[in-house]
Formats: sequence, C-alpha cells, structure tokens
Amino acid sequence: MQTLWLNLRELWDVLVAALILGAGVPAVFAFAVRCWARAETVHPDGRVERNYLALSGAVLCVVLLVAVVVSGILFTAKAFIAHQFGIHLFGQS
Repeated sequence: MQTLWLNLRELWDVLVAALILGAGVPAVFAFAVRCWARAETVHPDGRVERNYLALSGAVLCVVLLVAVVVSGILFTAKAFIAHQFGIHLFGQS
C-alpha cells in the first residue's frame, strides 16, 4: 500500500509539472503577444497612442519566458557544466 501512495504522489508531481510547463508556458507566450498587440494603437489621423501598461506586461512575460528557456537549458546541461567547469547547478554533485 505504501508503494501505491508513493507512486500516486510522484504521478501528481509529474502532472503538475506537465500542466505548468506544457500549458503554462504557451499561455504566457499568448498573453505576451496579446499585450504586445495592444501596446500601440494607430488612429486614422496618424496619431499613435501607447498603452504602457500593456507594453510592460508584454515585456514582463517575455522576460519570464526567456528565464524559463535558459533555466531549462541549464537544467538539461547541468551534469556537463558540473563536469567541465566545476559549477554545480540545481544540486548536481
């Protein structure tokens, strides 16, 4: 019975990670594109109106996405980095 609960708990952890990374990252990207599209409005007379709140939201989402991608690459290469450079990331020993 202990093994069943352990397996279910680990399955739950994998499910949460898959939902966050599998659906959350594309959702943040879609939100960034939507905010970026609303950042500037061009009126028929040629006047440009900027929405700085939407622009800052888009930039914040893009920075978050870059951080997720860089940390994913570093997590994948953590053993190589630890072996070659002696820098231990994410608890790599």
